[in-house]
Amino acid sequence: MNSRDPKKIAAQSRWKLLQSVILSSSNTQNKKNLINSSDINDIYTSQISQRQHRGFNLFSLQKKDLTSEEWFTYDLHDHLTLNVRIKIPKAIDLKTSFTSEYSGFLNTGNICIWPAEEVLGYYCMKNEKLFRNKNVCELGGGMCALAGLIVAAKCHPQSVTLTDGNPNCDLFFDVDICSMQMLWNKNTVYDTKYDIVICADCTFDKETHHHLLHVVRSILKKPTSNDKSDESLFILCAPHRGDSLQAFITLLESINEFRVELLVKYDDKIWQCHERSLKEEQGYYDKDIHYPLIMCASWNL
Repeated sequence: MNSRDPKKIAAQSRWKLLQSVILSSSNTQNKKNLINSSDINDIYTSQISQRQHRGFNLFSLQKKDLTSEEWFTYDLHDHLTLNVRIKIPKAIDLKTSFTSEYSGFLNTGNICIWPAEEVLGYYCMKNEKLFRNKNVCELGGGMCALAGLIVAAKCHPQSVTLTDGNPNCDLFFDVDICSMQMLWNKNTVYDTKYDIVICADCTFDKETHHHLLHVVRSILKKPTSNDKSDESLFILCAPHRGDSLQAFITLLESINEFRVELLVKYDDKIWQCHERSLKEEQGYYDKDIHYPLIMCASWNL
């Protein structure tokens, strides 16, 4: 196997991260093998998590500082910027995530901003008329809920609610919009209704599919007329990830309550970047895990 084989590098990185987590909680005085927070961030987001692909360059980014967190300014065009905070996990934080309340839900959105989240935000921005005067909810937004923030900043909604499973999610938004914890559970009753529900890369774990479907059915408002302006919409942005995306779509269609459309080529800029990555990033860019598709679902009338 080539020494630069991405799979070998990823395996070595996983062991290095595990070693650091274990050593950080031991009583040993030998800390020389520990890796720092920025190293963990680089390893976790690029190698262990298979996020070798850095995205589709949809926004101009400027890093503001580097402390225990990272602040980025996203240029949303038209002289409008958005400040977004990304937390860099420490070894002790990763250890905690294995053993505490954080292990009860998918925590990957609290590590970095994934390409699907950026694509979803870009797609919403390009289709801003869909969101005008609508009540919008983002599911599984992680630390940043970038797509929901872009909707709030650019799409003139009536309201935006940002949700995640993290119990501290309400601490991460210094803006005048609603944020709250929302755990996906098929036995939970959700009362609030929304015109549009958006979600990025939340279907990779098949065990959560029934819970996600229950949440969507519960919070997506049912239209009261055939008027197109009264239509509600669920927008999911996610790569195939094997058969996980299709498994969720099949589940969604099986209840015969939704019209479902899957968009593969939905934006020229993103598609061109995708084709270029296929040619220039062989061994690192895998369309199965890196190219997000857009699924739109609306209630059958």
